[in-house]
Amino acid sequence: MTSVDPATAPIPVEPAHVESRILSVGSYLLAAAATFFFVAFLFAFLYLRALNSNGLWGGPRPHHHVSVPTGSGIAVLVCVLASVALVRLAVLELRGRRRPLWLPAGAAALLLGLAAVAVQCWQYTDLGFGTEEGGYASVYLGWTGFFSIFAFGAMLWLESNLLTARRNPAAVNPERDLSSFFVFWATLGAVEIAAFVLLYGVK
Repeated sequence: MTSVDPATAPIPVEPAHVESRILSVGSYLLAAAATFFFVAFLFAFLYLRALNSNGLWGGPRPHHHVSVPTGSGIAVLVCVLASVALVRLAVLELRGRRRPLWLPAGAAALLLGLAAVAVQCWQYTDLGFGTEEGGYASVYLGWTGFFSIFAFGAMLWLESNLLTARRNPAAVNPERDLSSFFVFWATLGAVEIAAFVLLYGVK
């Protein structure tokens, strides 16, 4: 019986459906983890607002000066939701075999996602309050700050998918990769909707 040298033995190729399954499950787990992460801010918002210790939820008395510009909040929301919609469009284009159209849609989604992060960071430069200005200020800065980090990470993921598909299209499955990314990005889109309703609508 001849022995096979592990150093020269051929590496078995993983079936495509197994890799697709791994990416699908991983994207759902990542989306679930992100959801549970932001549930902490949802709880903090509802709890601190209901508690309103010493009337300091909205800012120190007697000068309640904690207010956020609604315009930039709307801009972030629109950019994120438009980016999510474009990623979904790119996935549908791939499934319909209209491949020339998916890459521009993905690139536009990337630019809109980065624009959302840029607008949020720009907003921080002129807020006029910090985390010490009451419960609302703390929740607002924490929620939007971490959302920006998550969104930027998502855009790095999307950029990696787009560049890999463009440079070596024969080695990747763009539909599989974008579908997995869409699960996570759509989850962040839902988080952004909740953030906008509570932080800008309810306060």
